[in-house]
Amino acid sequence: MDTILDMNLPEYLQKSVLHEYFTDQLAVVDIDNPLAGPEEKEERVPMRLKASVLFLILSGEMDIDVNYQQHNIQKNTAMHLIANDIILDISYSPGFKGYLVIFSPEIRSEIMGLTVGIRLPRAGQLKRAYPIQELSEQEFLRVIGYIERIKSYISDETHLYRSPMIRNEIMNLLWDIDNSRWKKHGNAEPNLTHSELLREKFRELLVEKCRHHRDVGYYAQLLCVTPDYLSRVIREHDGGSAMKWIVNAVVMEAKCLMRQPGKTINEIAQEMNFPDQSTFGKFFKKHTGVSPKEYQRGLR
Repeated sequence: MDTILDMNLPEYLQKSVLHEYFTDQLAVVDIDNPLAGPEEKEERVPMRLKASVLFLILSGEMDIDVNYQQHNIQKNTAMHLIANDIILDISYSPGFKGYLVIFSPEIRSEIMGLTVGIRLPRAGQLKRAYPIQELSEQEFLRVIGYIERIKSYISDETHLYRSPMIRNEIMNLLWDIDNSRWKKHGNAEPNLTHSELLREKFRELLVEKCRHHRDVGYYAQLLCVTPDYLSRVIREHDGGSAMKWIVNAVVMEAKCLMRQPGKTINEIAQEMNFPDQSTFGKFFKKHTGVSPKEYQRGLR
């Protein structure tokens, strides 16, 4: 599974009852009442996805923090995340059930290549803008059918056309969700104010750039605004400064890197664009209360 995601699934899916794997390219996980309600929620280690992930909620609710934004997902809803998205936390209501489907970058690239002449031009843009899609009952049942057939083909190792059948079902699954998204959002213009759009673009830049840039001025320049204006907009929406967002992003990224086996603190400091290990250590301890080594020891 480590070849598909930079995450340790048991940390998040403590009571998953079934895993189906297709080589190291695809996994289907049945999530069955993984943990109790929010009162028992505890801090978990953040992760940066290395693959595309699809959640389908069968019952109950899931709270998930993706790219520094919280979402509540309920029954009959699908959520599609892509490589490089950062998950900070997940919690579930009692009685939660769902599916988690994980696609490797190779399978995603292959499907993109096969459907390049079919996909509508704005489909990818809509997927980024609306990762959560509430499905009609008919759409929901079809999506469940695709996932169950994928699981069936994965387990049938004697099937002569097992591999193409699995890929066909994946394409059908993603097309149906895209179709549902298009029916709801395809003809609608994004209804965001200038400040809301600025906030969203800032958040996207943080996901992409925070390993190397920790200065408000850098992001303001990319967004064609002044640092003071960017900070004011962020504070008005979230109550915290743009610098606080940057610090949180840098800390979460560092925690993601510290989960990687064999990764040294010095290597992490270099990847995070700190001048040396000492400077990184002081930054990390200032904002977390523990040193990088203490944090790493706590992961074991």
